[in-house]
Amino acid sequence: MKENKNQKGWMARFKIQVIVFLGLFLLAEIGLRLYGMKAGTLIDDFLIEDAPIYLPRFISDSNGINYLDVHSKALMNGSKVNAQGFLGEINYTKDVLDSIRSKTGKKIVMIIGDSYVEGCCSDSVPISFAGLLSHQKQYQLLNFGIAGTDPQQYALIVKRYVKELNPDLVLVNIYFGNDFLTFKRKVTPGIPLTFPFYRNKWIYATPRDYLSNEFSYVLKTPEEAYQFYMRRYTLRGDNRNIFQKSLSYSVIFSKLYLLIEHKYKEWRWVKNHPTLKVDVNELTHTHLSSIQRDCDAAHVPCLFVGIPAPSEVEEGVSLQSKYKHLFQEVPCIIPTYFKYNDYDGKDISNHFNNQGHVKFAHFLDSLVLNYFDAHASEIDSLNRPNTK
Repeated sequence: MKENKNQKGWMARFKIQVIVFLGLFLLAEIGLRLYGMKAGTLIDDFLIEDAPIYLPRFISDSNGINYLDVHSKALMNGSKVNAQGFLGEINYTKDVLDSIRSKTGKKIVMIIGDSYVEGCCSDSVPISFAGLLSHQKQYQLLNFGIAGTDPQQYALIVKRYVKELNPDLVLVNIYFGNDFLTFKRKVTPGIPLTFPFYRNKWIYATPRDYLSNEFSYVLKTPEEAYQFYMRRYTLRGDNRNIFQKSLSYSVIFSKLYLLIEHKYKEWRWVKNHPTLKVDVNELTHTHLSSIQRDCDAAHVPCLFVGIPAPSEVEEGVSLQSKYKHLFQEVPCIIPTYFKYNDYDGKDISNHFNNQGHVKFAHFLDSLVLNYFDAHASEIDSLNRPNTK
């Protein structure tokens, strides 16, 4: 009798524990979903869709430089793309720039960067910081900003265009949120660096080696890129079994499973290729120093400007100290007066809002004008044989 009572008591406690566990699990699921996490996928900005819509936005040349597709319907409001594939109302050619110099006396400034420089996320390109500076009276700004790119693209642009256009100043904008390379990527001539999808993630054409299980594998088409992400980053791909697909309906179980899967694949790749470990700080620095060397070789001054991520603007940490291992001997100028309300959100994927663009335009304008004032005689005395 006593044994039956103990058994019943144990069963009652077990039922209560199960109910409590299920209740807490359900609350956690609801809370995570309200927070923005999605079931079945490791990365929340990649959506599982039956018919994903690819939005052509970029093209790549034989050197692997990414340009804007002039025929794209997915460009930012107010975008005007020139014949070279960059934002601008003029063509970026030697003859056009020589004419501007001779007729207006303006100096030429190249600005290079990612989506910040292209103009995101102002209401329209003309009121982005590059747009606001494009009609400055003392210099002509050439906008070489392409969204989704990195210092490797910036180095390719400098190598391709600085010697030909011979600007008076190059501004390289580095966004601290996601501009640093975390692995070696292969330059992809003819294949854009990113494949944007409608209301979905921009998928990079060069996945991590441990996910492709190949060195520098390149996703050649948007269809291949989307299926690659479905198979590696979700539990709904055609490579998944019934058990895995059943886990995909839970945020907790699917993310835990996929995280463990990725960590295991990365561990196995590193174990099989122990000598291929990459110093990510040195990887980024290699491209930054390459930019500096190519500008020096062309006798063109170059300034590196850091753009703080939203999370960095009020954390009280010296960004010069934080990133000194990335820039090393390459000097970088970093504004210190931005606030959260200068951005359209607090995530690393967020950008300046209209107010932030205006503030950064003032910052860059002062920087450029002060530089020209301080180096006027030096710039005027430079031998510029390709401008005669």
